[in-house]
Amino acid sequence: MANTAVKIAWLGLLDSDDATGSSRAHEHLATLAQHVVAASGYGWSIELISCGSGPERRPISAGVARLTLPVAGTARTVWDRTSWDLSRVIADVDLVHLHDGFSRSCEVALLIARQLRKPVCMTEWGLEGHWLASELSLIELADVVVCHDRAVAESISTSKPVELVVCETDIRQLGVPAPWPANHCLALEDGLPRPSGAKRDGLGRPSSRATAGVRLYEIYHRLIAATRRAAA
Repeated sequence: MANTAVKIAWLGLLDSDDATGSSRAHEHLATLAQHVVAASGYGWSIELISCGSGPERRPISAGVARLTLPVAGTARTVWDRTSWDLSRVIADVDLVHLHDGFSRSCEVALLIARQLRKPVCMTEWGLEGHWLASELSLIELADVVVCHDRAVAESISTSKPVELVVCETDIRQLGVPAPWPANHCLALEDGLPRPSGAKRDGLGRPSSRATAGVRLYEIYHRLIAATRRAAA
C-alpha cells in the first residue's frame, strides 16, 4: 500500500493556535505529518483540517496541506467551531485521525466518519475532554486510541486497542482550553499533568517525531488494509 494513493484527514489541536496566538500546534502536526508521508514513500497525503473565518487550502510540504473550512453558525469559543463541509471532506479520505478530545470539530468528524465507515484514530492525552465527548464516551467509537505517553497509555480506561506512539510533546504548551465557555488556554501553573519527558516548548524532538511518524504510518496502514479487506 506504500505506493498507493491514500488520503488522511487530521483534525484537532489547531483551534488552540487561535487561542494562544502561536503556531505551536500547527508546527507540531505539520512536522509529524511530514514524517508519516515520508514513511509512506510519499504516496500518501495528509490534510490538517480546521474551521475558520478565512476558508483556504494551503500546501505545506510534499503531501501535507492545511485546509481551513468555513465555520457554520456562530461558535461560542474557538473549540466550538465546526463546518457543514466536514461531511464532504471526510467522505473523500481513507482515514481520520482526531488529535484532541475537546473540540466540537473532532466530535462531529468522529460521528461523520463512523457513519461513513472510515477508520478512526483518536489521540488521548490523559486530560478531561469536552463534556459531550466525556459524557457519551465517544472515545469508544474510535478504532484505535493513540497515546504519546506511556503513563497515559497504561492508565486509560477503554475497550479499544491502545497504541503507544511515543512523542515528547507537552499538550499544555500546544494549548488546552480553559473551562467552557472561556476562549483562552490554561496556563502552565494551572496544574495539568506533564507527560514524562515532555519538552517545555511543546514540540517533540525531531527524532521523537520522526519515530512517531513511522509508528503512525504502520497503524494507519493496518487500519486501512483491514477496512479495504472488509469492503471487498
